[in-house]
Amino acid sequence: MKTYARIENQCVAEIVSLNGKPEKLYHPSLVWVDITALPEQPDVNYHYSGGVFSAPATEAENAVLIASSRLAAEMDVANRTIAPLQDAVDISIATEEEIARLAEWKRYRVALSRIDTSDRQGIVWPDKPEQLKAII
Repeated sequence: MKTYARIENQCVAEIVSLNGKPEKLYHPSLVWVDITALPEQPDVNYHYSGGVFSAPATEAENAVLIASSRLAAEMDVANRTIAPLQDAVDISIATEEEIARLAEWKRYRVALSRIDTSDRQGIVWPDKPEQLKAII
């Protein structure tokens, strides 16, 4: 029995084990590669180019993209929350509560700005100020 990888768009689409050649069972337009003798078997979604298999993007690479997106969203919330509070302070109509909330949100925004999204050891996200946690 041999193991074959079906290649579609330079990517492993499926893997099958057969007693015969896949061309006899499947449509002749499909591309198959015998992977039986490979020391490390590729899996579905592995890339295939020039006779070489390579692993798809790792979880760590995806984690960086996810962290960058989250950071942008969190920073946007902080900026939108800070703007009217800062306006109230600037025109001298802020209450003591608004002044305190402004300071909390600014501390939060500074903590966000110090996050390194490429940190593969894991990011420790700062807590949002309490006043808007339930809303956001």
